[in-house]
Amino acid sequence: MPFEVGQVAADYEILGLLGKGGMGRVYRVRNVISNRIEAMKVLLADVAAEADLGDRFVGEIRTLARLDHPNIAKFHTAFTYENQLVMLMELVEGFTLSDRGKQGPIPLDEVLSYATQTLSALSYAHQNGVIHRDIKPSNIMVTPHGVVKLMDFGIAKSAVEPLLTRPGTTMGSMLYMSPEQVRGLTVDARSDIYSVGVLLYELTAGRRPFEAENTYAILEAQLNTTPQAPIELNQALPKPLNDIIMTALAKEPMQRFQTADAFRNALETVRGRSTVRPQAPSQAQSQAMTEPMRPPVAPQRTNKRGLWMALGAVACICVLAGGALLLPHFWRSSAGVVKKEQPAQTVTPSVTPQPSATPHDTPVQPSSPPAASATVDTKPLPKPTREAKRDQTRTVEHTVVSNETMPAVELSQPQQTQPQPQLPPVQPAGPSQADLDTASEDLMKLHTRADAVKDSLDRLRGQNAASGLGVRQDIVASASRMDSYLQAADRALQNNTLDSARKDMNRAEDELNKLEAFFGR
Repeated sequence: MPFEVGQVAADYEILGLLGKGGMGRVYRVRNVISNRIEAMKVLLADVAAEADLGDRFVGEIRTLARLDHPNIAKFHTAFTYENQLVMLMELVEGFTLSDRGKQGPIPLDEVLSYATQTLSALSYAHQNGVIHRDIKPSNIMVTPHGVVKLMDFGIAKSAVEPLLTRPGTTMGSMLYMSPEQVRGLTVDARSDIYSVGVLLYELTAGRRPFEAENTYAILEAQLNTTPQAPIELNQALPKPLNDIIMTALAKEPMQRFQTADAFRNALETVRGRSTVRPQAPSQAQSQAMTEPMRPPVAPQRTNKRGLWMALGAVACICVLAGGALLLPHFWRSSAGVVKKEQPAQTVTPSVTPQPSATPHDTPVQPSSPPAASATVDTKPLPKPTREAKRDQTRTVEHTVVSNETMPAVELSQPQQTQPQPQLPPVQPAGPSQADLDTASEDLMKLHTRADAVKDSLDRLRGQNAASGLGVRQDIVASASRMDSYLQAADRALQNNTLDSARKDMNRAEDELNKLEAFFGR
């Protein structure tokens, strides 16, 4: 008998219906004692009434109770209520791969991440003797942190004998069955591997390997038809991944991957290639891209002959320029010296005394200086001829022209090293995508461990509350700090601040280690 919303069944309040199938229903419930939200699976009365089938379900429940893996929805407890078998499981928030596929193509790196996590869960289950037997997109949940949670271990298909006549055998499940499962033979881990191959085919090629209008045609194809290679439907698919999928879909179990680990390892090699991204430019490359373009600088020659020729030319020009500048001054100075020396150069003619004709002295009148004497001493310098003026003009013009062309001569000298313009420092490149992906995966693992610790803490609260006790305040405070650090790490990764994210993750892990030690994990 279906439960109603608001009804309380064995300390669990029914909050809503999550899903239903041919063999039971799944409800969202709240434990009225611990206040924890869980998922309740209730088998229908007509199924529980069959004793043999009920024993099989009890055996599956006991097997699931031993499983504890980050990629498997956790089993909490089981009991009977009004002749119905009830199982309480971890409530996984997120979306199924079936819902995600309806939104459009999924990036290849996401597909490979979901597949490798699913195979990790199956490897753990197979090692514990559990075969899922119902791998399909609707049974694979993905949390908001990208963590895969495998659902419905052995519930819908654990007791289907013969396969095609039992309730719960739906068209959707037949599309993912292995050939030996279709034949009703005993299945092992390789049957789950085949189903994961069908899942990968669908997520990469855009459709299932076998689709038909009726059940018989699909079962016939599962047994006898080799599917079209997915790379023919999606040419962007890497060839190694195409070969891996076709290996998983081999009709004979011996031709498939023999273990989930072998399948996962093969996918990891393709995943490593598909997530390689272009390397960030180095600091020198970044500076070269940000510097302004400069004209190419001609290589400096080390020929000493050219250097000496250039220095000789400069010396000649300097001599000519100096001569041109000093020549007029020399002329003026020469003329001034001549004029100043004229009085000294004036020669007074000496007069030879004549013997007196008379016995007494006759005064002699001094004669005036001869005019010819002054004319000779003060004769000006000869005027330059027309040819001399022309030569002088030529010399001055050459000096002026030489002075104007000095920059051209300076260019032939060895070039001086010009100071480089000061550019703003190049900002260091941010974290690479590979580092961000690694940090994201590490954060997922921390969230998974944190969820397990919080489940233990909720159970402890419920047990202590029944006895009127509480939980140690230091444990509660540690759990609160752990949540805060994880939330801060989530925000830091969203902003690509890897250092901050790592610091918050380390702090969260410190608190997590304390809590795990307290609960004996």
